[in-house]
Amino acid sequence: MGAPNDYIEVETVIAADIAKVWSFVSDINVPAQFSREFQGAEWIDAPGLGGTFRGDNAVGDYKWSTTSVVTDYAENKSFAWTVGSVEEPVAVWGFTLSGHDGDVLLKMHASMGPAMSPPRASAAKDPENAETIISKRLHQWSKNMTATVEGIKSLSEQS
Repeated sequence: MGAPNDYIEVETVIAADIAKVWSFVSDINVPAQFSREFQGAEWIDAPGLGGTFRGDNAVGDYKWSTTSVVTDYAENKSFAWTVGSVEEPVAVWGFTLSGHDGDVLLKMHASMGPAMSPPRASAAKDPENAETIISKRLHQWSKNMTATVEGIKSLSEQS
């Protein structure tokens, strides 16, 4: 079924001030403008390191909500969160920014596991197709993540 934590990363270079890019990266609802799955989020408590938020998602008619904890929040550098337990997350998502104003490298990353998620449960029930099940889910993530970083690039490069 692959490694215990299946990982994917996408990136883009943005011609904008790093603070402007950060303003979009650190807004938990910006990805909902571009992702076909993520529908939006709401802070449960204060934004920032240790903060929690509820995220709403949908794939077709299947809808679900998750609770996430911010595990990395360094202004103009990184923003990451775990879905579910910090000790054993269902998934970990995040952004990193590097470079200089006018030449910002934005990366978005995600890893699945180690806790059981619906794709991992499906893979465990069907070991012969486990790799295909996980690969298909990571491909869906990749498409939405690419749309998100390209959307943030577009917003950031607007005057």
